[in-house]
Amino acid sequence: MKRERQHFTNRIEELASERSRLEVKNQEIDGEITATEEQIEDQRRLIGEFEARQKEFSDELSGLHEKRDRILAEIRVLDQRSLDISGALERVRMQIGALEERERALLSELALLREQAGDVETDLDLAAIDAGIAEAERALKKIGAVNMLAIEECDRVAARVEERTGKKEVLSRERMMLLERIERYEKMKYDAFMTAFVAIDTNFRDIFARLTDGSGRLVLDDEENPFSGGMTFAVQPRDKKVHLLSALSGGEKSLTTLAFIFSIQQYMPAPFYALDEVDMFLDGNNVGRIAAMMNELSGSAQSIIVSLRKPMIERADRIVGVTIRADKSTYVTGVQNNG
Repeated sequence: MKRERQHFTNRIEELASERSRLEVKNQEIDGEITATEEQIEDQRRLIGEFEARQKEFSDELSGLHEKRDRILAEIRVLDQRSLDISGALERVRMQIGALEERERALLSELALLREQAGDVETDLDLAAIDAGIAEAERALKKIGAVNMLAIEECDRVAARVEERTGKKEVLSRERMMLLERIERYEKMKYDAFMTAFVAIDTNFRDIFARLTDGSGRLVLDDEENPFSGGMTFAVQPRDKKVHLLSALSGGEKSLTTLAFIFSIQQYMPAPFYALDEVDMFLDGNNVGRIAAMMNELSGSAQSIIVSLRKPMIERADRIVGVTIRADKSTYVTGVQNNG
């Protein structure tokens, strides 16, 4: 009995030692759990900082997108960004898989620890243990996936921001150059137009005075910006009031129009003119003036004039008579060369 008692005493000491070792092991596990929770909290704060920095970068990127909404190349950048996000999503999925694998490994380790614990008693009941496990699982789910590549992603975003800032500065300089070039071309266009307008207006004043013994001039709707409006005539035939073109008679309109055509011809001569009964609404005196003007132009330009008026026909260098037969066909009745 003494030997048996001694045996049980030794066995109790061994179990006590084993219990102490298990308690130390439990304390180490508790310490690891506490350290893990602290790491989780640190990671959570780090994630918050990264999310804040990511939001700052997102706001800055949104501003850059709005400033460069005229650049079609942004579409390609957005496409590339979509590919980057897809890659990041794939990496996140891989991390989730790794964490799930880690979770399975921890569960296996926990099962092994339960086997090792054996008949160790605890003050908590099964419901309390299950509640603690459920709470821990909920806490793990709230933590979510930890993006370990957030720093690398931040560096890539910073590099993209720097690159896009450089592109924006280049585009701004090119825009200023284009605006300056457009302004210069607008000035050249305005100067060219006003030079032609002043010259043609001077010719019109002289030619209209010769044809009507009156006065006339060209009038712009908007002299400051002539391209935003049109142009009309302010004419005063002999012994009449000043009228615009719409208030003139048919003959006065014809004279005004011919004077304008001759004014353009003097500024920008053409080698050939074709006029079809432009003297229809003119009296004989005005027809003679038009014929004299056409005779002056014949030295530098060729003109073909369809006319039924005698003053015009008499001043022609060559006359072709045309009549209509009974069957409606055209017949040339004669050709006269006054040269």
